[in-house]
Amino acid sequence: MLPMPELKKTTANWIATSRYDSESAQHMLKTGRYIYVIFLCHLAIEKRNF
Repeated sequence: MLPMPELKKTTANWIATSRYDSESAQHMLKTGRYIYVIFLCHLAIEKRNF
């Protein structure tokens, strides 16, 4: 198991990348790239539920 400071850093990174994935999905939705929207939403959900 990771030490507590490292665990918090890792968790913060997962949250940040989840938000980035969600924002990217929103932009791709506007351009009609639906397959990538689904993929990025799936990634964001997995990261938030981990």
